[in-house]
Amino acid sequence: MDLAPLCVPVEIALASGEQRCFRLALGVSETGLRLRTPLPQEMWSRPLQIRLTLPPPTQDLARLFAEEWDGGLRLLARAASEVVAPNTPKEQRLWRLLLFQKPEPAMQQKLASYVTLRSEGS
Repeated sequence: MDLAPLCVPVEIALASGEQRCFRLALGVSETGLRLRTPLPQEMWSRPLQIRLTLPPPTQDLARLFAEEWDGGLRLLARAASEVVAPNTPKEQRLWRLLLFQKPEPAMQQKLASYVTLRSEGS
């Protein structure tokens, strides 16, 4: 998953509403997020609802549209793991990916535009 840089808090809740937590997102793509720290085990195999606010993707947009910018996202997601430091003594599997599940067209367009602008600006 190619990720555009990001550093924002994410609210992550079980779709049933039983439990929630907050994590810092370090990267975003059109298909998901990478978190700084892993999710609790209770969230690994359950449907999730996530909420975050994307900041303006460029400094120019931040200056021009500071008041009008709408980066709010509400999405369904599922957890996924990744292997860190493969083939080394420090190899480990971390559940710190969130994969978006059937985003609404408006959310998908917002993500696509954001990732494109962030990738061009970095």
